[in-house]
Amino acid sequence: MSDSLNHIREKPFYKLLLGRTVMSLVSILAIVILYIILMSMVDHPAFPFHIIIVTAALGKTLVITMTTLKGLSKLIKVCHSLERLLWVFGLIIIISIFSFATDYACLYQFSHSTFEGVPEYSISYLYNLYHFFYFSVITFSTVGYGDIIPTSDIARFVVMLEIFLSFFIIVFALANIKKIHING
Repeated sequence: MSDSLNHIREKPFYKLLLGRTVMSLVSILAIVILYIILMSMVDHPAFPFHIIIVTAALGKTLVITMTTLKGLSKLIKVCHSLERLLWVFGLIIIISIFSFATDYACLYQFSHSTFEGVPEYSISYLYNLYHFFYFSVITFSTVGYGDIIPTSDIARFVVMLEIFLSFFIIVFALANIKKIHING
């Protein structure tokens, strides 16, 4: 067994997990905080806000796919329990869903014509975030009820990023299920 795997086995699991996912978590948290600050300060129609949202969504997707899942593949080789790995994948899925919900809410704040089906009475950012969290869960799970529909090209692109990420996470989990070493 290589020295790097022996070094990984000596550290507690949660310390390893935090070390492997901290960059992604901090990046996504920073993007969410930036969104919330910009939502209250920026005149949306006068600012190219949609370009910032698409760039941040693309960057977030790349960070999750490249760093987090790469680090998790190393953890899978020395995993201590299936339950912990399920928690890890659940955490990644929840973070992904919530971060895309903020993207959708920001796009909707930029222009109400980016999505159809959002209730007219939902004028506050937090209430819109609730609706787009629902939409993000439906999109991530690939159910697609059709009650909220992206109508702009930018909104469709961000939706495609979420679908790509959901497929990538599910395929990654299924492809690595046989590699999990469970200590009995």
